[in-house]
Amino acid sequence: MGTERPPHPAELMLIRIVSVLLILCFGAVFGAFADVSQVRVVGDGAPTRITIWTDAPEDAEAYVSDAGGVRRIIFPLRSNGYSAEGPGGGGITVWSLNPGRLEFELDRAMSVARVLRLPPTGSEKSYRIIVDLDTVSDARFSSVAKRDQRRLAKAETDAVRAAEKEATLLAAAPPPGAGRKAPPRSTRGHVVVIDAGHGGKDPGAMAITGGKEKDVTLRAALALRDLLEADGRYVVRLTRDTDVYVEHEDRVTKARNWNAELFISLHADAAGSSSVSGASVYTISARGEGRIDREASRNNWVIPIEDGTPQRLTGILSDLVKRETKTRSAEFAELLLPELERAGPVLRNTHRSAGFYVLLAPDVPAVLLELGFLTNAADAKRLQSDKGIEASTRAIKQAIDIYFDRQDLRLASQ
Repeated sequence: MGTERPPHPAELMLIRIVSVLLILCFGAVFGAFADVSQVRVVGDGAPTRITIWTDAPEDAEAYVSDAGGVRRIIFPLRSNGYSAEGPGGGGITVWSLNPGRLEFELDRAMSVARVLRLPPTGSEKSYRIIVDLDTVSDARFSSVAKRDQRRLAKAETDAVRAAEKEATLLAAAPPPGAGRKAPPRSTRGHVVVIDAGHGGKDPGAMAITGGKEKDVTLRAALALRDLLEADGRYVVRLTRDTDVYVEHEDRVTKARNWNAELFISLHADAAGSSSVSGASVYTISARGEGRIDREASRNNWVIPIEDGTPQRLTGILSDLVKRETKTRSAEFAELLLPELERAGPVLRNTHRSAGFYVLLAPDVPAVLLELGFLTNAADAKRLQSDKGIEASTRAIKQAIDIYFDRQDLRLASQ
């Protein structure tokens, strides 16, 4: 009997995604998968303007409601599962965001005068929905609310039917792993790829105490590899294990070819002031996300969607994998921060975002870790000492353990 091929990490993401997709569909299938990043209310009621920033196009309608004797403007849209609220103004007392719905509570009768949807332009990288409200008579508000009550009920019914249809298509799709040939994956443990930044012709930052960033990162990568391999729970791969330069796209490609479940790029920072010190962690920025599809196409970084999956679902599932990758990257970064704090100094606002190339894999959770500042004497001494490297790598290893403990628990509960 042959040995069954363990699933590709992206397939494991799809297993989890498909298991919750039906719940999400029933929550709010009114438009695109858009996360709300900001809400602002300005004006005095004649008019009042609402601006909603999202990370993707959103075509949700605005509905007037007086259910329960409370006047509201309702947007049934897909948020990323979090809740938030904020102050209003100009006839709006408060706004609240919950999964599947954005609501604006009114202190007077108002109606929607117009809705504009704007794509990213210039320095504005987000999509925007602009809603202008005008104060109206109580009779006018009541009439619009009755009409919108019927429209909202129909939209909710249509959403349920759409969810049922998508559920049927998903049920008919082949199971993850069927009908495709994937690279073999070791059964010994979780695959962690460690990327020693710079190398060869690229020395990186120069240490105030003497030495080069490329040597610090390689030393840390080798030490972290040894720690992880001693555990026996991990399969460790290094993008370089000697003083050579590896192109950025090759680092990402290697990680994907190795079926990486986590990618950690190690660096050491530099600053104009020698007083700046401390570690920091980067995950992909909104601007960087805009490069993912372009680089994926250029380098053939194909997300392994199963053969036979209906074409109309392929894009949805690919987007969900990218979202899950971003979420897991941020989760690991947040787990890493408290461990780093126990090992040494950290920067204020330690979890940061950037568009670094090594963070662009569409289906590999990734962080870029700045271990400290080589332009700071204390940091440079720490990062060039056995004790300092051991403290940093043990902190990283502890965060990796916690991260995969959580991933294993989630898979076990599916």
